Amino acid sequence: MSLLKRRLPHRMQAAPQPGQHGDAIRKALLAAGLLSSLLYVVATDVVAASRWDGYRRAEQMVSELFAVGSPGREVLLPFSWLYTVLFTAFGVGVWISVRGNRALRIGGGLLTAYGLWNIMGGLYPLTLGDEASIPMHIVATNVQLALMVAAMCFVAAGFHGRMRWYSIASLVASAVLGMVSFMAAPGPNLVLGISERISIGAFLLWVAILAVVLWKRPAGGPDNAGAHHQGAT
Repeated sequence: MSLLKRRLPHRMQAAPQPGQHGDAIRKALLAAGLLSSLLYVVATDVVAASRWDGYRRAEQMVSELFAVGSPGREVLLPFSWLYTVLFTAFGVGVWISVRGNRALRIGGGLLTAYGLWNIMGGLYPLTLGDEASIPMHIVATNVQLALMVAAMCFVAAGFHGRMRWYSIASLVASAVLGMVSFMAAPGPNLVLGISERISIGAFLLWVAILAVVLWKRPAGGPDNAGAHHQGAT
């Protein structure tokens, strides 16, 4: 009995604290956003582009790599579904990390919708050499861009300090250079390839930074996740 009594306090101390399991899930969901950005770059400009002889990264659109008839499509098709799962998980992670901050909560919901909308992009891909595939692809892409812009706006509104200004700068860079690449299409030309990649890269980096910022914050309370009381971030 004396031995059992000595061990009991030790076991009680080793037991997980309430909310530990939930916080681990929250952090795993946020990490999915960081992973989605990294995998996007690797899958497109590293793996898929290398399978297309003559593809010029600095002059051609990334969306061409996803197009039907592209040599890299067989790689990017399964990646598209993986990216959809990872990004949607990230959106959910943002949602559960920011209780008490309405702007960030809406931003998390919009990021989740952005992730799910990738399914529509898969249903309406470009087809190389087929102009009939362009209109619906543009519609699907524009809806996704609208979700992206709205999400970044609400996230910026939910923060004070550096994270707010960084979100605004990322949004401006992504939106402006996205419009530049749209006007430079169909290419190939340097303006198209470079501006589109900067536009995409600004968003991917913003996702990764947002994941890290929310990862570092304790979850569970309105003030913890909201970040609006901590202007340094």
